[in-house]
Amino acid sequence: MTEEKTMGVEYKKIQDGNTPAFKEFFEDFYPSLCFFANKIVRDEEVSNDIVQDAFIYFWEKRIGIATLNAAKSYLFKYVKNRCLNYLRDDHSEHSIKPEDVKEHALYHDFVVEDETYRLIHKAISALPPKGKQVIELTLDGLKNQEIAECLDVSINTVKTLKLRAFKVLREELKDMSFLFFSLLQEDAAVTE
Repeated sequence: MTEEKTMGVEYKKIQDGNTPAFKEFFEDFYPSLCFFANKIVRDEEVSNDIVQDAFIYFWEKRIGIATLNAAKSYLFKYVKNRCLNYLRDDHSEHSIKPEDVKEHALYHDFVVEDETYRLIHKAISALPPKGKQVIELTLDGLKNQEIAECLDVSINTVKTLKLRAFKVLREELKDMSFLFFSLLQEDAAVTE
């Protein structure tokens, strides 16, 4: 069963009031929505509050939202509108104007970016524990020597773990590997 079909089945459970399915949906999309909100309001605490409110409101309206894609769209629009309302009502001198947000927060681009991030994160999460650690530390900007010290292994072990992880990720993300590996700058990181 493809991920899209699996998510459709899970979304049906959410509509039916299944709280574990909703919790999984929440955990998958909460970080992305917070990131999206924070791009607009530039206040992490406010962003988190807005997103939590969005999920509460969504839970109350879930029966009337037919598909997973409609649910995602609903949540993003709700968060965007609440962020714009917050900016409109916030009179501090450090806030940005709601009309300035329209230029910088391109909804479509963010949705594509978010979906890419989710697929990459899912692939990394499926790696063996040591490989996962090496990739996460690489994404945090650590060099091979720093990773070796952090994990208390040799630099050659780090290189081997990284090469194996890249092989798995390359296969898992074959349709979008150029995005992932351009972020990592694989050649520089593996040979350092």
